Amino acid sequence: MKKGFTLIELMIVIAIIGILAAVAIPMYSDYTKKSRTAEVQSNLNEIVKMQLIFKEDPNGGSVTNMYAQGFKTLGFSTNVGRFINGSAVSTGTNATNACNAATGTLAASTTPANTACGKFFAYSLTTPGASFAEGTAGCTNLSVGLAIAGPVDYTQVPSDWLISCMDSKMAFAHN
Repeated sequence: MKKGFTLIELMIVIAIIGILAAVAIPMYSDYTKKSRTAEVQSNLNEIVKMQLIFKEDPNGGSVTNMYAQGFKTLGFSTNVGRFINGSAVSTGTNATNACNAATGTLAASTTPANTACGKFFAYSLTTPGASFAEGTAGCTNLSVGLAIAGPVDYTQVPSDWLISCMDSKMAFAHN
């Protein structure tokens, strides 16, 4: 009597592996997209804390006791270390193109960079009390946002993370 596997047994094993792969691959893709958003809340939290310290510091803050308008003033940087001077984070191709083209570092910038590019999200400073009109309910309703994050590439993050905000009370909102 010969020992070994029959063709039917091998086909059954291959079918089982195929079914498991068909279930596991989409779940893994969704898991990796969600894990990319894990840094957003901690980065926004850090930016808001730095803004509050800047506002309350009589020597480091401005005379009018306002929030910082640039990341150079705060000393905040991302692990990617790319900064853009200009308009705030946009949730479209503008943020993608700007962050991909940005090569400046915080130290080399002569003016306060108001957008910091991360690997998956770009961060901006906003003026408290001004509504950030991106057409998303989270930021439009949260009119006292101090920090905003928008995805650089929509395909790399979950669809419900179009943009997120954090206010001075550390309230976090996203779509």
